[in-house]
Amino acid sequence: MPQRSGRDMEDLGFMCARCGGEVHDVTHNREGTLDGVGYRHNRRVEPWDHELELAVGEPAPLDQVCDFCGAAAPQWLYYPTLDPDDTDMFEVELDTTHLSDDDTAVAVLNMLYPWYGCDTCSVLVADRNVDLLIARALDRTPVPADGPVDEDTVRARLRGSLSVFFTTRPGRPQPSRAV
Repeated sequence: MPQRSGRDMEDLGFMCARCGGEVHDVTHNREGTLDGVGYRHNRRVEPWDHELELAVGEPAPLDQVCDFCGAAAPQWLYYPTLDPDDTDMFEVELDTTHLSDDDTAVAVLNMLYPWYGCDTCSVLVADRNVDLLIARALDRTPVPADGPVDEDTVRARLRGSLSVFFTTRPGRPQPSRAV
């Protein structure tokens, strides 16, 4: 086996062995104590077609897709209104009903990163039509009958992520080509 150089070693990180996607660690803190660490796909909404299979390696570069429905080549970018470097503490109203600790942690992470949107989803975002955004996501990526989660769980995850999105985003997106 060829030896990897120091530069190559920097490219190693957590990834999903199933899809090759990048993985982030998520810490669970309650009242100032570390309750645990979990791992999630580096996506705005955790995929529901497979469970994370944690591995160490070089994650595959992924084409940018709409964070709402998964459509290719999104045209719009929504920046968060929260600046994590500006403050150590912030409050946000978050609907975590029916969400696990892992899903809640991902919802919080979603507050800190921009979201990409396709033309169709951007219209639905402008109308604040959560039900049609969820229906579009499920239409484009149906929940497999033998998948790791059921459709009710997926709907709860989507609703939680969209709750965070609408709480932490201004009304107008920027063209994604400006990035």
